[in-house]
Amino acid sequence: MKHKKGLAATLALCVSLTAGGASVLAFSDVKDEGQKTVVDTLKSKGIVNGVTSDLFRPDQALSEPQGVQLIVKAFGLKNEYAAASAAQNKISPDTWYADAVQAATQNGLSIPVELNPQGEMTREQFVILLHEGINTTGNYPVIMKYNLVNDEDKIGKDAKSAVQNLLNMNIIELDKDGNFRPDQSLTRMEAASMIFNALEFVDSHGNGGSSEPAPTEPGEGQQGIVPSVTTTKVDDKTTKVKLTAEMPHPGYGLKIDDVKLEKDGRAIVLYTIVQPDPDMMYPMVITNVTAETDIPTGYTAEVQPSGK
Repeated sequence: MKHKKGLAATLALCVSLTAGGASVLAFSDVKDEGQKTVVDTLKSKGIVNGVTSDLFRPDQALSEPQGVQLIVKAFGLKNEYAAASAAQNKISPDTWYADAVQAATQNGLSIPVELNPQGEMTREQFVILLHEGINTTGNYPVIMKYNLVNDEDKIGKDAKSAVQNLLNMNIIELDKDGNFRPDQSLTRMEAASMIFNALEFVDSHGNGGSSEPAPTEPGEGQQGIVPSVTTTKVDDKTTKVKLTAEMPHPGYGLKIDDVKLEKDGRAIVLYTIVQPDPDMMYPMVITNVTAETDIPTGYTAEVQPSGK
């Protein structure tokens, strides 16, 4: 079920990063001015609470149930079948977060079958839920840009698309070293900032109903992508070369322009990243694209972008 709600409606909801809290502004342990703006704004709208009347605990890790509850409340997800069994999630209906888990599950969010009440939510887990939560409010155009993430190999397959999309939406950011740190615990401040940015994004785009398309920058940074190479011997004279590259969505392609046979036995395969049609909308799903060519058997294939 899709719930299309504006920021004004969302801000009326009371979302707590903990099971409870007080309702005053100006937490004494939030020193950074930018963070104060985020926390005080969300607090004034009833979105976040402190662990006490005076303390927000910005560096405290968010638990798995708290993360689920935050996403559910932020996007107004409802438990339409309150009387239904919670057995599919293996949680007791008496737990404080049972309703949130059921609401998230009913709205298609990727809630684990077993939720650890003491488990700390990782950055990867949260961005998956955040991305899915945003999608319950509508469909949004996003910049067609592939972001270089230095620790992308540590990001799970199910999270890569969410990370790329949220980076392009300016909802999340990488650290100073260009890393996402998917396995690290998410802090309360990080969660508040992501929710703040997400609600601003949803509101600025009219809950998916904006008639103004987002600006596109097709292919920016794509020459940094180096396709993987596999070879298959066809016969004594011919070897098939296959290039494979991971792209942010199916609008991109891969084209082999030429093959240069070098005297040292290398076959330099020149390729181009085919850019998406800027007038088309594509689902933001990480996609593998391929291209094939033949080289003489005995040569070693190497890839290089055309124009270099």
